[in-house]
Amino acid sequence: MKEKLRLYLIADFKYYDENFLKKVEEAIKGGVTAVQVRCVEGGDRKFLHIAREVQKITQDHDVLFFINNRADIAFILDADGLHLGQEDLPVEEARRIVGNKIIGISVGNEYELDYALKTDADYLSFGSVFVTPTKEDAGEPIGAEGLRKLVKLSDDRPKIAIGGITLENVKEVMDAGVDGIAVSSALMLARNPFDVAKKFREITG
Repeated sequence: MKEKLRLYLIADFKYYDENFLKKVEEAIKGGVTAVQVRCVEGGDRKFLHIAREVQKITQDHDVLFFINNRADIAFILDADGLHLGQEDLPVEEARRIVGNKIIGISVGNEYELDYALKTDADYLSFGSVFVTPTKEDAGEPIGAEGLRKLVKLSDDRPKIAIGGITLENVKEVMDAGVDGIAVSSALMLARNPFDVAKKFREITG
């Protein structure tokens, strides 16, 4: 699964516009290997509709499709996986809804890592590494050194880094020992998501 998490796009509704789906597809064509749909605000019907459209694109290109937080929507869409934050449903409860689908969990410090390692989450997402415009409640950035420390304390589950990752700092992030990166604004706000994704993949492998 590590290869499938190399370049993980967070398709956040915060960046929704008339080109939303086109940007997702262009980013996938450029090298994105997984897409997570995230909607903090907005109605469930819109979330379900747009997520279904994104899912069609991921299926056409054979990349993983995740839903953020909402186990019910992940179940309805038969998504490949579900991503959970520390304040979301406990992994074991979400597992009762989504079954053997992939479940990822966010980790921002050693305390959260300790909890995550006791669950059967399939992958770990470390961050926010740097300041991020996407998630205003992301907390204090852990930095590259903090990331490296969490990686060393972790087990052999796939590990990705998230938060403020750009083409300028991605090498430093990968050098910390993660298997992949998750990005949102770097691709969703890019003038050419295809080119940016391709450049990310040249560094992440």
